Amino acid sequence: MACSCILNSSFLSSIPLYTQQKFRTVKALTSISCRSRKYTVICGEKEEESKFRKTQFNLLKLSVTLTVISASIPLPSLAVKVFEKKRSGKKSEALTPEELKTWVKDLPAIPHRLAYSEILDLKRENKLKHVIKPPNAELKQRPEVVLAVLEDNKVVRIVLPSVEGDPNFWEEWDELKVDGVCINAYSPPLKKPEIPRPYLGFLSKIPIWMFSLVKSRPQSKKALELKRVREEFKRSENEELEKFREEREMMEKAIKMQKKMEEKKKRQEMKKIKHEETMRQARRSSQDMAIMWQRLASDSNVSTALGLVFFYIFYRTVVLSYRKQKKDYEDRLKIEKAEAEEKKKMRELEREMAGIEDDDDDDEEEGGKAGDNPYMKMAQQFMKSGARVRRAHNKRLPQYLERGVDVKFSDVAGLGKIRLELEEIVKFFTHGEMYRRRGVKIPGGILLCGPPGVGKTLLAKAVAGEAGVNFFSISASQFVEIYVGVGASRVRALYQEAKENAPSVVFIDELDAVGRERGLIKGSGGQERDATLNQLLVCLDGFEGRGEVITIASTNRPDILDPALVRPGRFDRKIYIPKPGLIGRIEILKVHARKKPMAPDVDYMAVATMTDGMVGAELANIIEVAAINMMRDGRTEITTDDLLQAAQIEERGMLDKKERSPETWKQVAINEAAMAVVAVNFPDLRNIEFVTIAPRAGRELGYVRMKMDHVKFKEGMLSRQSLLDHITVQLAPRAADELWYGEGQLSTIWAETADNARSAARTLVLGGLSEKHYGLNNFWTADRINDIDTEALRILNMCYERAKMILQQNRELMDAVVDTLVQKKSLTKQEFFNLVELHGSLQPMPPSILDIRSTKRLQLENMIADKEAAVLQQAYEYRA
Repeated sequence: MACSCILNSSFLSSIPLYTQQKFRTVKALTSISCRSRKYTVICGEKEEESKFRKTQFNLLKLSVTLTVISASIPLPSLAVKVFEKKRSGKKSEALTPEELKTWVKDLPAIPHRLAYSEILDLKRENKLKHVIKPPNAELKQRPEVVLAVLEDNKVVRIVLPSVEGDPNFWEEWDELKVDGVCINAYSPPLKKPEIPRPYLGFLSKIPIWMFSLVKSRPQSKKALELKRVREEFKRSENEELEKFREEREMMEKAIKMQKKMEEKKKRQEMKKIKHEETMRQARRSSQDMAIMWQRLASDSNVSTALGLVFFYIFYRTVVLSYRKQKKDYEDRLKIEKAEAEEKKKMRELEREMAGIEDDDDDDEEEGGKAGDNPYMKMAQQFMKSGARVRRAHNKRLPQYLERGVDVKFSDVAGLGKIRLELEEIVKFFTHGEMYRRRGVKIPGGILLCGPPGVGKTLLAKAVAGEAGVNFFSISASQFVEIYVGVGASRVRALYQEAKENAPSVVFIDELDAVGRERGLIKGSGGQERDATLNQLLVCLDGFEGRGEVITIASTNRPDILDPALVRPGRFDRKIYIPKPGLIGRIEILKVHARKKPMAPDVDYMAVATMTDGMVGAELANIIEVAAINMMRDGRTEITTDDLLQAAQIEERGMLDKKERSPETWKQVAINEAAMAVVAVNFPDLRNIEFVTIAPRAGRELGYVRMKMDHVKFKEGMLSRQSLLDHITVQLAPRAADELWYGEGQLSTIWAETADNARSAARTLVLGGLSEKHYGLNNFWTADRINDIDTEALRILNMCYERAKMILQQNRELMDAVVDTLVQKKSLTKQEFFNLVELHGSLQPMPPSILDIRSTKRLQLENMIADKEAAVLQQAYEYRA
């Protein structure tokens, strides 16, 4: 059932109240959810004041429509429960200030801190779990404090910098995508403080209640039309005002921009005028200075004054220092004389107390004279250690020592994980007490092994430089002298000095000079070396476990050292330093090029590829040679061509530019082209870097550089086929000489490569790789030796015929390569392979081990499938 009622009230129309005030719109909306019905009570309507009647007050029409659908009235208790449930759920999230203090009080404190740069290392190692930040934090705008949760659920504090403070850090942050593990911290919301109601607040609701009972009088059509016209006029007026305001703002902006441009032009003109004035003033001052110096140079009084000044400086620095040194020397002589007299008195007193007569005065005089004996002084000099000492920083240096240049780990490159082991040694010095408390034994000796030039001495200096300790360096050959007992005495003196200046590092270079196995050399020389080694063994054991002095030794021959010297307890760590790889060579080149004017487009990868097998010393020399070539040509930057040319000089020597006949150039080109053309047919030898016939360092022949597998060709892991391919390539110059010039015109240009082929053939036979399996036992007889030579000759003939066949198939390629070499004298990798694509007729590559394995596996699977099919067929026939 629905009902509607309209109330009209006119008795309030004559009340002159609120004539200058607009009524507020009153809305009341109450909604209650039910199972199937809703009821709504809406009261209120827009009210507007009439501008034409100033003394009268028109009440708005009040329309109240009440619609009640009484099909099902909701239960009040159920609605109250639902409302309270929703209200309680919202209130449970907010806390009062007292509850917030209690909640914060129970939270644990985070005492551990971490440097912000280490968070990137944790992310790289996958040890970073989460990064907790404040909800509204702007990490890159300003420094923020965050919490890092590690892999073991350990929480640490980290203060992240802003982008302006460390831009490189945030670049690595974005590269590692650390934002993916960032989460916002939880902060519980706070309750808003309740504002108490005013005591007479109910009085403000009385007018609203009164006007809710009044219904406005319905308006006529004319009034409604006037109202609509007024609204349109007001809307158009507002639009015109808005357009006028926008036009005025645009005008103001244009005027401001014009003023700014004028001010900018004025500033530029002023700056230009000021710059011109500064330049004129600088020219005037330079001219005045030139005139002044010219006048001073022509003035004899000034020359005399300068001469007096320089004489005074010379007098102060040379004459007075000489006098001071002379006085110090005299004082030292007086002190020594007083000490000698004191010792003499003490000896006399001891003799008197012992009842010995003074019959040894002559011996004492002889002893005093012995102090002035030059031979005795020379003997005392021999008894010193002879080690070079480089003091640590913040230490007072003696007058006869010079401060060495510190070497850090940043100056050492191309070592990889070997550097980490030496960084642990530095920690033994800096945090030694921590290791001792945990029962960790500090190593007393470190043995660095490796080929010459890999940086063993540089590593030892870097250890001392990073740890900030004294560094004693000596060569093992300095322990050996012509006098008996000098070596052992020098070892004792060396370690005594190291102990007095502890913590320190003792570096012994070329340890194999004194550390060879004892008993190999007979006579007095061997006994002296054995005594020196015994003293070194004792000194190494004397500092065990304390870590005050660490001995670092280097050698190229660890296999000949005495077992007692290299046992644990003396040299606890044995570190082998190999030749650097490709990445290591790039790092070494960049380290040595830091202080050189390098071009921005230098290709370090190409240089590192060119210098395969070179050590750090050779790479450093390449940079120096490239710098010298740059200065020789009058340029300001080192380019990639300079480095490649220096690498060739380091490997093959200087370029020989003397003239040769065209026949000689062609013969050398045939020799080198034959090796390159045959090698490109084999998988292990086809990676050719360049081919050249330009002679270097007095060698008339050229050079073919092939990039071969280091593991196969240098670590002794060659297969039979690879060895046969190598023999074929070495015999290619002999085959080319026969094909191009005939058997009657053969030369000796291929003699060296043929000798290499013969040696490789005997190695193949003696290694048991031939068909007759020679070399698998050591029972040698004269007949077997002849058979071995016969088998090696058979292999040589087979490879020779193979080389001739390849050259005949690639005759066109050979002619193209020879002509290009005679014209250009060298071919790069790209140029050579372009010729191969145009004129080459390469043999198909033999299957690799993986291909053979896949083929055999497929054959086995097919055989098993055939057998299973046959068995199933037999079973089917049997059932039938």
